[in-house]
Amino acid sequence: MSKTYSIGLAGSFTVDPLTRFLSKDLTAKEFKKPAFYVAPYNQLNQLSLNPENLLGAPTDILIVLLRIEDITPDPLDTVQTTTDIDGAISAIATLRENYKGTIIVSNLPYPSTPEFDVHDLEQPETGLALYQSYLSRWNEGLKNIQGLKHFNLAGLLNDEGHKNSHDARSWYLYKQPYSINFWKNISEQLTRIIAAQTIAAKKCIVLDCDNTLWGGIIGEDGLGGIEIGQDFPGKAFTDFQKYCLRLRNKGLFLAVASKNNEEDVFEVFDKHDAMVLKRDHISSWQVHWNSKVDSLQAIADELNIGTDALVFVDDNPKEITEVQERLPEVECFLVPEELAYFPSLLQNTGLFDIAELTNEDKKRADMMMAETKRKGAATKMSEEEFRKSLELKIDIFEAEEQHIGRVTQLINKTNQFNVTTIRRTQDEIEALSADPNTLVMGMDIKDRFGEYGLVGVAIIQKENPDMWNIDSFMMSCRVLGRGAETSFLNKIAEAVQTKGGKILKGRYIETKKNGLVRTLFPDHNFTANADEWFCNIEDIKPAPEEVEITLRLSE
Repeated sequence: MSKTYSIGLAGSFTVDPLTRFLSKDLTAKEFKKPAFYVAPYNQLNQLSLNPENLLGAPTDILIVLLRIEDITPDPLDTVQTTTDIDGAISAIATLRENYKGTIIVSNLPYPSTPEFDVHDLEQPETGLALYQSYLSRWNEGLKNIQGLKHFNLAGLLNDEGHKNSHDARSWYLYKQPYSINFWKNISEQLTRIIAAQTIAAKKCIVLDCDNTLWGGIIGEDGLGGIEIGQDFPGKAFTDFQKYCLRLRNKGLFLAVASKNNEEDVFEVFDKHDAMVLKRDHISSWQVHWNSKVDSLQAIADELNIGTDALVFVDDNPKEITEVQERLPEVECFLVPEELAYFPSLLQNTGLFDIAELTNEDKKRADMMMAETKRKGAATKMSEEEFRKSLELKIDIFEAEEQHIGRVTQLINKTNQFNVTTIRRTQDEIEALSADPNTLVMGMDIKDRFGEYGLVGVAIIQKENPDMWNIDSFMMSCRVLGRGAETSFLNKIAEAVQTKGGKILKGRYIETKKNGLVRTLFPDHNFTANADEWFCNIEDIKPAPEEVEITLRLSE
């Protein structure tokens, strides 16, 4: 479901060039064409007090770009500059209080004035030292302001270089300091920040082995003959593995799809000293001689994700081509011939961008290990015996500040068990959570094998004194078939009842992926009326007896 945004732009310099680039980049991400409202340049204090008035309209997103040399008259005057930076931090804090949408604010890039000329031999002791203290002060000040999205303008300028990024003529004529190409870079990065609010990141990187995780062919070269370690070309494979491990620590699954003998592959993971990735880091294995397409499908099935959530890396162009033809939704990357470029192959793609790293993200791969143990136990007993043996404990609660990041994540990435697939930003969820006529509910589950984490979200809104509407209801597919959906609906009904409600109303909006939830409402005693479903609170299907359930509501 595409999202339409109205975007405010403000800066200590003129930011008008951003509108055309952001419009193009956002529509390329399948957003509808946004409306832009641009504030006069260098009016941060006025903006903070009344953003809607200065922009000329209410907006969903506000982007603020700043430079030290614009907010202070003399960056070499440390006393005045420190005062002015503190004033700008205070203005951002006031803006956060007065603006309900998403705020994206830049850090402070290295000044472009002659006093900060990087070719000056005294810069390390003068300008550079001052800049580092200013940037540190700015970053520390913004840490204390909740709900900001940070844009690394300084890092982007360092990457591009001063000569390539600045345009002196545009600065003197229009107060626009940057070149056209650098405005494009700014737009691309801002688009990634905006898109991460509502577009789900990829969930799994599927890796070939020979000439992908190491150089050479294990079945021919043996354990001592493959290339991996601290010398090139083996160093390139080591560094690529380090990047993959970093992504795993952010919540991505790692999987292996290799045409190989399983015992040869396991020997490398278990015995080669230079391997960064170990066997426990891999959530799914497909090591055999079957098609890579079959392997990718099997990995998606095992991890309970769609094939569109996969990223595939292989050194063989034929394997890549077959996957692209048969599974076009899978993002594919070919190992480059020049291995020096291999470690950065997946960087800056935007495929793994997330709005906020949650506890569930950090634990996701380890949770999958617990799921493997559950599946092993399930094969040894009947479905009913297995369900009872889980000792399932479900905590259902009204979402609080610490839950909002994960709640937003589930709302924007859950496709299959999701009755309406309405997408919302974190700021929208925070506003709904503060609304007395809305319940934003979360569900946390654990059993004797471990934690599932926060795996369910519902948004219920008061329509009239008797009726509450289930605006959104979604769950991770990992907990289906264990009574979780029934427990969740049951406690939602109880929560609504405490608010004086008597009837729950629901709606199912069909998509290509959510057929799994088509019968949720009739299965729980709701009755259809046109395209809506209704159920009296007392008639809703009871929760399973073998599940221990708690309900916590905010006071």
